[in-house]
Order: sequence, then structure tokens, then C-alpha cells
Amino acid sequence: MSSTTLRCTLAVALLAASLSGCDRSQNNPKLIAQARQYQQRGETRAAVIQLKNVLQKEPNNAVARVLLGDLYMEGGDVMSAEKEYRRARQAGIADGEILPRLGKSLLLQGQYEQMLTDLPADTRQPEILALRAGALLGSNRRDEAERLFDSVLQQQPGLVTALLGKASLAMLANSPARALDLVEQALKQHPDDLDSLRFKGDLLRFQGNKEGARRCYEQILKLRPADFQAHLDLANLLIQADQVSAAQAEIAAARKAAPGNLLSNYTQALLELRQKKYSAALEQVQLVLRGAPDHMPAVLLAGTVQVALKADTQAEQYLKRFLAASPKHLYASKLMAGIALRKGKPDDALYLLSPLADRYPDDVELLSDMGDAYMRKRQFAKATEYFQKAADLAPDVAPLHAALGASQFGMGDSRRAIAELERATSLDAKAPRPATMLVLMQMRAREFGKALATVQALEKQDNNPALQNLKGGVMLASADLPGARTAFEAALKLDAGYLPALENLAQLDLLQHQPEQARSRLEAALARDQKNAALMTALAKLATAQGKPAEAMRWLERAHRDNPDALPPALLLATYYVRAGEKQKALTLAQKIQAGNPSQPDALMLLAQAQAASGNQQAALESYMSLAALLPNSASIQLQIAGTQMALARQPEALAAARKALALQPDYGLAQLTAVRLLTEKNAWPDALAIAQSAQKLHPEAPLGYRLEGDILMAQNRAPQAVQRYEQAYGLGQSGALAIALHRALTQAGRQKDAAARIGQWLQRNPRDVATRLYFASTLVKSDVPAAIAQYEKIVELEPSNALALNELAWSCQLVKDKRALDYAERAYRLAGDNPAILDTLGWILLEQGQTTRALPLLKKASDAAPAASDIRYHYALTLLKAADKNAARRQLDLLLTAKDFTRQDEVRALLRQL
Repeated sequence: MSSTTLRCTLAVALLAASLSGCDRSQNNPKLIAQARQYQQRGETRAAVIQLKNVLQKEPNNAVARVLLGDLYMEGGDVMSAEKEYRRARQAGIADGEILPRLGKSLLLQGQYEQMLTDLPADTRQPEILALRAGALLGSNRRDEAERLFDSVLQQQPGLVTALLGKASLAMLANSPARALDLVEQALKQHPDDLDSLRFKGDLLRFQGNKEGARRCYEQILKLRPADFQAHLDLANLLIQADQVSAAQAEIAAARKAAPGNLLSNYTQALLELRQKKYSAALEQVQLVLRGAPDHMPAVLLAGTVQVALKADTQAEQYLKRFLAASPKHLYASKLMAGIALRKGKPDDALYLLSPLADRYPDDVELLSDMGDAYMRKRQFAKATEYFQKAADLAPDVAPLHAALGASQFGMGDSRRAIAELERATSLDAKAPRPATMLVLMQMRAREFGKALATVQALEKQDNNPALQNLKGGVMLASADLPGARTAFEAALKLDAGYLPALENLAQLDLLQHQPEQARSRLEAALARDQKNAALMTALAKLATAQGKPAEAMRWLERAHRDNPDALPPALLLATYYVRAGEKQKALTLAQKIQAGNPSQPDALMLLAQAQAASGNQQAALESYMSLAALLPNSASIQLQIAGTQMALARQPEALAAARKALALQPDYGLAQLTAVRLLTEKNAWPDALAIAQSAQKLHPEAPLGYRLEGDILMAQNRAPQAVQRYEQAYGLGQSGALAIALHRALTQAGRQKDAAARIGQWLQRNPRDVATRLYFASTLVKSDVPAAIAQYEKIVELEPSNALALNELAWSCQLVKDKRALDYAERAYRLAGDNPAILDTLGWILLEQGQTTRALPLLKKASDAAPAASDIRYHYALTLLKAADKNAARRQLDLLLTAKDFTRQDEVRALLRQL
């Protein structure tokens, strides 16, 4: 049992029965008497109404305040109960009567320090001392709590609160038998004590005695029919027994007894999860977390539901938060490890699971996950060890033998590997994974004949589309294209709509230069299932592979139109719109998706991205803020907020968001980069350096921390020191970005030859790094134009459609009067004719070659598109002069005189004098 669960159990256990009435002098005896009668009959709402009627007339009626607080406590609204008890105390109720009630309300809220402050250590009141002991226990001060509980029991041996507190301590010490004995002592003296019955029920349920637990909860309902918690406890038992209708009835009874109580939503979420209604479960648990964000069971449940929804990023945020409160919790650790494995982070999985292996040596899932983690690390001996333990515990589970076979194959023991996979297949002939793994291992060893023989043996047991598709894959790998086609077609004879075989045939058609046949095949399948979004998506992929983006978009639009309520096609289409630059379409669709899926983080993220792409950064910021409220522990969302604030030129707010991202995830590299950038902009060198050094301490083996320190030194114009840090970073992990940073630092330090040599070495080892080559070429233009041309030519060779490289190549060639300049400029213009820089280059080359008439509209368009670009305006002015349009030229030259960033104003004045 986790400490969090025990604290919740303790809080419930310490809820004492209502104490006797307080001041008997009442101004509204009839209404209060009626309220008591309603309370006894379980008609809580009616009782509350009567008491509120009293308080409307007499706000300081202390008796009504106490009774109303008691009703709130019974209904689970402990915060409202606390308020009423405090008002009753102000109205004159004696501390001896009200402080025990107030203490219980604070204890149930987990306000342990507040409770210790508000309740004095009065040895004359054992009940208050027992409550203080409960607060000490809740604060994890177990030794102090135990001493105080013992002291109370010496003073008043049968005090229920103290006995149940001791029982909680016994559970924390893993002594359930001792805990049960203490609860029985309490019940022997007070057989109708609800808290003792509830504690006993919880304890029996923890021990697996569901029938005994049920009897306890039912006894509570006999004594108090409107006890909402007992209804929910029964619902939990029924959920575990898959008695859905009965569980729903108990939840309904709880809602009726305590309307608006969030625990009913929590239990409803459990029921929805049990029925695999994951979206409904998520809605319910999010309602709980909005009202009680620190309710740890709901945090764990939210993580569980997100895992079921395959939303690992969101799940991870919830589970991290839960594990921070309850480290080494088995179930949460296994969920987090599963996410780490899916993300390809086996070390993270082992970090979570290794401390639990000795404590839970018989947990098959834990052993299997550890085996999986070691497999991914290619530590096959360790993987085999754990898979073997798991297989010994569960000898009839086919996937375990499949995994064991895979690990043995990794150790080079092919014989045992194949034997385990064959056993897995014999245990479950219809399970695709073991059979697939066996065939894939044989294929990996290039034993295509054996792989085919394995498939053929499996065909005799159970011929199915997946098997035929696998058979086609074997033949395709062995270059038997006709055989592969026959197998894929056999799969489709068994299931005409089997998508993997359809897609494999389409790929085979493309391989054999028959794209129209691929299209016809997919369209024929779609004709049989006209609203199949997966088939339309496959057709969109085919169109994309053929370089037909408009056709791909049409298929995705149809997939969404025919499946308007399906989220994946809609998300895919909206994402495609964003990438294609269809800003308004992307925004409209994203708004529609988000409206239909208000609690789906992916939908809200897409809306924010579409808003940002359309230029509405403020709206994007608001969407990211909503997303942050939905996922408060997401560092990546805080970084999105930081980026959007930067786009809005709100640097302080951006820095605050970046710092929040780092608070949530201290080793988040992008957040470290962003924070350092913002801090260096404001010359906050010590703060920036602290982040860089923190990165170095967190990951001394990674280059980022040293690169950040180098960036800070460069911002301070301390290039020689920056070189040292960049060298450290480069030694830990070479990259193009570090090669560029090192080149800049060496150049600024006056070591130009070293700078060129180092970046040249990087490019020699990484010839396809276009980004670094573009940077290097841009530096060479200033000193060695032929060398720059050679670099740009290499880029164009690698990427013939790189408009930026073609434009720079054209400009460089024009500088040395290379006749190829115009051709390169024309090619860039055909690829990106709306880019101002490309328009300027082509226009200027045409002007210098005497083609003023064609140059003029190009340079006008460039200047209009980039009015702040003074160099483009200067070229446009010169073109106007060549065209003899003196008035228009004067207007452009006058504007240049006021441009702060333009350094050729003397030339402008000379030209104006000529006019």
C-alpha cells in the first residue's frame, strides 16, 4: 500500500461520529428540530435547506452552524464543513465541542500543519490529542505520531480515533493482521462506529477478502442509508467483479446522497475505464482534477486513462506527478516504464523498475518489462535472465516465450531462440507476434528458405491474411517479386480489405513503375468500403510519393468529410493544411476539431499551431494557456507558451514560461536554450550562466551545457574563452550546429585559418549537411567568392530544388561576372517567385545586364514585399533611375535617407543632387 493511499485511508478512518449537541438555546427550535429529523431519515438536502433558512434569519446561530457543518462532513464536502465550524466557533461554541470537529475537517483535507496550529495540545482532551497524532502521521512524522497515540490510549484506552490511527501505523509497517486486530478492538467497544467499519472494509478489500469488505460497507448503509462513501466503496467492489449495472446503481445512489461530490466522478471514471470507454473516463477524471488538483488517486487514474488512449506524453505528465508523491509505486512505475520503452528510452525504464525487482520478485509484468529494456540495450544475457524468470512464472504465456526467443537470438543462440518461438507459436497458433518474430529472425539471418518453410508450416495450422502478407514479405526480401505479388494477392482473397497487403501491393506496383495499378487497386478496395479513412489515407500517401500534393489533400479532405466524427483523419488533414501553407483552411478545421473534442489535448495543440501559422499569436497564446491548464505538468507546453510570448515581443513573460518549463523538467534542453537566450538578451549573465552550469551538472556527458556557456561568453565578446567551451562540447558530441558555433568563435578570436579548417573537416565527414555548408558559404562570400561558389554548387548538386542555395549561387556568380548567374537566378525564381530576396537577385542581375524593362517590376514587387529591406529599396531606386522615372526614384531615395540601418546614404545624397 502506498503512503498516499494510506493517508487517504487514515483520513477516512479518523472521521469520528457526530458529537452531542451544543448550546440548547435555539431561536428557531422548530426548523432545527425538523432538520435533525431529515438528517436521521437520510434526507440531507432537506436538512440543509432548513438550516440555511435558520441562518438566513440568524447568521450567528451557532447550533445551526454546527449541524450544517456536520451535514457537509457526512456528504464529503469537508471544505464547507470547515467554514461552518469556524463560524460556529466565532458564534460562541466552546472549543471543547467545536475543535474536534474542526480538526477532522482539516485532517480530511490534508492540512496537517494548519491543524497542528489550530488545535492546542490539551492533555485534558484525548480526542484532540488523537487528531494531532493523525496530523503528525499525515506529515510522515511516524515516531511522534505513535508516541502520541500510545499516550492517548493510556489515558482513554477505547478511543476509536487513536485505535484507528494505530491501525494505520500497522499498515504502514506492513502488518495487516495487527491493523485488523486494532480495528476489531474498536468495533468491540463501538460496534456501530462507521469509521471503524469503513476501515475494516478497506483493510479486508486490501487483503483480497471482497466478501468481508462488502459486509462492512453494507453494515454502514444499514446504519446510515445515505452514506455516499459506502455506496462508492460497494461500487468499487462491483467494478472489480465486472458487475456494471449494479456498480452504476451504487454510483447513482452516492450522487443522490452527496450531489456534486467529486469522488462519485472518480468512481464513475473507474467504471468507464473498466468498460474501455476511455474518452468518457478521461472526462470524469478531469472533472475531479479541476475541483481537486492534488487528489493523487485521480492523478494516477488520469495517467492510466491517457496510456489507454495511447497519449503517452499526457500520461507521462500525470504519472511523474504521482510518482513524485509516491516514489516506487509498483503500478505507476510499470506504466511509466512502458512509456519509456515505447519512446525508446530503456535506461529510463530500468531506472524505474530496478529498485522494485527485489521487492516484487514474482511480478511477471515487471520482469517482462525489464527483459524488454535490456533487449533494447542489446544486453541479451540480462534480457534472457528476466524473460526466463517471467516465463517460469507464467509458462503458458506465448508472448513471454517469444520474447525469450528474441533475447536468445541476440545472444547468438539461434537454436534455443527458434525453439522458444516455436513453443510460443504452439501455445497460441493464432498469435501473430511469435510467428512473425520467428520468420523475421530467420530473414535477418538471410535464411529465406527456412523463413518460407516456417510460414508454410503455419499455413497448415491457420491460414490468414496476416500470414500471407508475411509470406509476401519473405519473398520480397528474397527478390522473388512474382511470388511476393502472389502472396499479397492471396491475403486479399482471404480479406479483400486487408490494408497491410493492399499497401504492400501498392509499394510493389511503385517499385515496378506501375503507379496507376497501385491507385486502381486502392480505389477498388475503397469502392467496396466507401468511407474507409485508412484507405483514403493510403491513397493520399501514394499521391504524395508521386509528387501530387493537391491530390493527396483531396483524399484527406474526403476522408474527413466521410468520417466527420473520427478524430485521426481530421487531425491529419489539419496538419497537412498547416504544412501546405493553407492557413485559413487549417484554422477553420482546427477550430471545428477542438469544438468537438474540448477535452482532447491533441485537438487544442493543433488549434494553437493553426492560429500561430495564421499569424494570430495572441489567439495561439490563449490556446496554449488553456492547454497548460489541462496539462499543468507539461514542460513542452510551457516552452510553446514561451515561444509564442517571444513572437509577441513579450520577453519577460517568455522568460517566466521558460523558467516554469525548467521547474517542471530541469534537464529540458530546449527550455535551457530558450532561457539562456532570453537572459543573454537582457545581459543577465549570472542567471544565464547558472542555467548552463546546471545543465553541465545534470548531464556532464552531454554537450549542451558547455555549448550554452560558450554562447554566453560570445554574447559578452569573450571569444577565446568561448572557444574553450565549444571545444569541450564538440568533444562530447559533434554536430553541425556546434561546428558553426566553433567557427564563429574562432573567427571572432582572430583564428580564421583554424575556423575554416575545423568546419571544413566537419563537412568532409558530413558532406550532406546542407545547413552547415550554407552557413560556411555565406562566410566565404566576404573573403573568397570562388570558394563560396564551390560550396553553393555542392549544395545545388545535393538539392537541385534548394531555392535559397540557387539564389546565393546566382548572387555570388554575379559578383565575379560569371555568366551562369542569370540561369541560377531564373531557377530560383521558378521555385520561389514570391520571395523578396530572390526577386531582388534576379532583378539586379537583369539590371546589370541591361534588361531594365524586365528588372523594374521584379524589384518593385520585392520592395513592396519587404519595405524594411533598405538594400532592396536602393536597387529599386537605381532601376527607376535607369528607367528615367526620376520622380519615383526621388521618392525611394528620400525614404532611404531616413533608414537607420542603411550605410550608403552618401551615395543616396549624391544621386539626389544629380536629380
